[in-house]
Amino acid sequence: MNLMNSVLAMDMDHLRYGADHGVMRTSVAPAEYACSDAVAQFRSHSLAEQASVDLMDRTDSKYVLPIAYLPEFLGGLSEQHTILECGADRLSTHENTYFDTPGWKLYLDHHNGKLNRYKCRHRHYRETDVAYLEVKLKNNRDRTVKERISWPSDESIDWLRDAEPMVAALYVNYRRISLWNRDTNERMTVDFDLHFRRPLEANLVRLQEVFIVELKREGKMYGSPFVRRANGLE
Repeated sequence: MNLMNSVLAMDMDHLRYGADHGVMRTSVAPAEYACSDAVAQFRSHSLAEQASVDLMDRTDSKYVLPIAYLPEFLGGLSEQHTILECGADRLSTHENTYFDTPGWKLYLDHHNGKLNRYKCRHRHYRETDVAYLEVKLKNNRDRTVKERISWPSDESIDWLRDAEPMVAALYVNYRRISLWNRDTNERMTVDFDLHFRRPLEANLVRLQEVFIVELKREGKMYGSPFVRRANGLE
């Protein structure tokens, strides 16, 4: 199934999205300083190595934890996991522009737990200046299937379909730590200092009290050593 062929018509303006994200993040979160020692303890892996485990068809699970536990949480993972390092950066800034219909159909499908639902976004990695258009499907087997294409910053893209158009609906911007367990071939992302803003609106919501962990693996979640530990089974 080609997810890109299922994308609705969208109003895309990459340069404007980039400028909007640029004014959202103006300071360094205290959590970044607090976890710097823990981050330094990891052995590293490269983006090329991580790309060999793309997990475009996967199961995933999310956890929301208090930000005060971030250094301790990371400290317990450095033996089994390596950390993504790009140049000198072990933390990355993700600038996401999410698209939806004027009636918020994609959001409501997600909120109501509908399967075979879509998520569509433009994602820009600030430190490497790489950008993608991504479409994610949560299918009826509760698996996440993702497709993406490169979107150079100096080009515009139009995806057309005979259906209700989509527009930029929400900016989500955060700092990310990307971990990889080579033994189990599972990846873990740790997101914190989240920023939210509606396009064309000035109000900015900054969420600093929690961090979000997402575990991504090819097989079922109960086979993950991390999940077993998190659920107190080991």
